[in-house]
Amino acid sequence: MTDPTARRSAPNPTIGAPPPFVERRISPRRMDDQMSWRETTLLARSLDILVSDLPAEARLAGMLGLLAHTVGARRAAVLSMAGECRIAVAAGEGEDPTDALALAAWLDARAPGSRAERAASGPAVVSIARGTSAEPRVEPEPHNYAWIEIPSSGRVVLGFDLPSPSAVENVGERLPRQLARHAAVALALVSAQVAGERESADLLARDREREHYVSTVAHDLRTPLTGLAGYLELIADGRVDDPAVRSDFLDRSRAIVDTMGDLVGDLLEMSRIEAGNLGLEMAPFSVADVARRVLDALRPIGLKRQVELRSDLPPRIRAAVGDRRRVEQILTNLAGNALKFTDDGGTVEIAGWFHGQVALVAVRDDGAGIASEDRPRIFERFFRLPGHTRITGTGLGLPIARELARAMGGELDVASVPDAGSSFVLALSGPAEVDTDVLRSSLRAALAAEEIRLEEAAVIRAMHEAERSRGESPPS
Repeated sequence: MTDPTARRSAPNPTIGAPPPFVERRISPRRMDDQMSWRETTLLARSLDILVSDLPAEARLAGMLGLLAHTVGARRAAVLSMAGECRIAVAAGEGEDPTDALALAAWLDARAPGSRAERAASGPAVVSIARGTSAEPRVEPEPHNYAWIEIPSSGRVVLGFDLPSPSAVENVGERLPRQLARHAAVALALVSAQVAGERESADLLARDREREHYVSTVAHDLRTPLTGLAGYLELIADGRVDDPAVRSDFLDRSRAIVDTMGDLVGDLLEMSRIEAGNLGLEMAPFSVADVARRVLDALRPIGLKRQVELRSDLPPRIRAAVGDRRRVEQILTNLAGNALKFTDDGGTVEIAGWFHGQVALVAVRDDGAGIASEDRPRIFERFFRLPGHTRITGTGLGLPIARELARAMGGELDVASVPDAGSSFVLALSGPAEVDTDVLRSSLRAALAAEEIRLEEAAVIRAMHEAERSRGESPPS
């Protein structure tokens, strides 16, 4: 029998090893906390920049700099495709903008959007936001570009110039979508402020230019009118008995009328240019034929002034593309100016040549030349060089000539050396269409060559003068 009071022995329980510990809450919280901290930091710094007393452009540069620092980029840019395409890219104060413009060009070319959309919007308007001075780079570094689209922020795209290809691959991890949206909103705000400030500055500058324009026109019309009225009153009142004096007064009155007619004609021409109503007749034309027509028309003036007119022209078969009549107008203006500002016994030359597919025409003189600080201003309306106020002219010839050249897809600029002379160079497309960058590059090369020629002429002139002062005959 079994003793019921006896205690049964229970088997020992088997306790296995616990499963590996997996934290299912703390780790995600740490990631969320890090992301939240990064968002909070970015927003706090963004707000500090936005509410600062700095100009809008400096605030935009600060925002772009903060964004670049967040992802470890050299610089950042923002492209807004809402309405007009605009790109803002940061550059340090005094920094060469080449790298900044390269990022902007890449972003404009590679930004998302269909080919039709990009063609309809055209190239983006690029503005450089100047900030603090950038660290100088001794050696050029490779550029690694990347972009992040923020579609929920009004078609905003952020572009970055990164130090390595690996940085391009994980740029999205350094700037997650939520952070990017915050940055895009802040950039949109400050970009709008920059655009508003620049538009206001442009309007103010235009108003001031218009006031100066009207004042100058009124002065240039009133002064000759006063002289004309004086001559006519004297003749009408019978106070000029001498026939020779009366004839002289009439000749002066006729000259005044001619001057006023030139001014009115130039004003109408400038008005047509600004309104886009030139009605250009673009076609191939012989550079040599147009230049020779200009020289033939001005030869009597050269003979009167004892100024030799020369030419160095390509074969007649070499053609440029433009409005023949307008090109002749430009060259007549340039050669006429050269005759005015060249001393008796001097030389004026029209030279033409081709640099690849670019046609170049230079109007050269050996006059007093133009100081470097005055060269950018000679194409301003009504600007007259110091000491030239007594020489007749409207002050609109060079501005009109440059605008006509640009309207034909060309360009006009000047090379000059004081006491050696000047060379105005017109660049136009040859028979085949030429890209604008190629045309301007050819013009820059031509201007550099013309300046060297003028410097050599100045040295030769100085040697001749030194020999004359010693009583020696100059070398042949």
